[in-house]
Amino acid sequence: MRTLHLLATFAAGGIAVLGTGCSNDATFYYEDSLSEVTLSLSHPDEGIHPSQAALSNPDNPFAEANVGTETKWQIQSGAGPIAAFYVWETVLAHQPGGEAQFYVGKNLAAAFLSGDARVEDPPAIKDQAIRAYQTVLDEFPDSVTYDASGTIAYDLATPSYVGIVALGGTVEGGWILVTKEDGQLRAVKP
Repeated sequence: MRTLHLLATFAAGGIAVLGTGCSNDATFYYEDSLSEVTLSLSHPDEGIHPSQAALSNPDNPFAEANVGTETKWQIQSGAGPIAAFYVWETVLAHQPGGEAQFYVGKNLAAAFLSGDARVEDPPAIKDQAIRAYQTVLDEFPDSVTYDASGTIAYDLATPSYVGIVALGGTVEGGWILVTKEDGQLRAVKP
């Protein structure tokens, strides 16, 4: 079985993914640029929990990767939404959770809203972003993400709700937005 470990590096031309891996018979090294990655969905449920389609999409540069914590955040912060979508859908396939599902939606939405020419089917990408956000609400309603220090948690239900509405979707499942005492909005399911 081949295992691939990724390290993202910032180079003059953008981010590159450097991989080292091993198989039963050889060791290999390669470098792939993430600047020309095209966003295409190989399956109608790709990027939506519990789908495993991310792992068989030939356009996913991370499909056979062992994506680590630092790598996913480096890709998220510097490689653009298409590469970030692929890294987060791969994380979601291996370790299902609301944080990964949220960032799948966030990056699909960003790729759609940017009008990026490397998006194969913009309406399908928008619909998939809405589905990703809705899946956070349906499957991972109590999920959070953390600030850079790893100590301050932020709920993901509220930005998922807002993301659906911003894309012109309809939030399902009885969720509503309420205003907390501090004036902040909060998505709740009464």
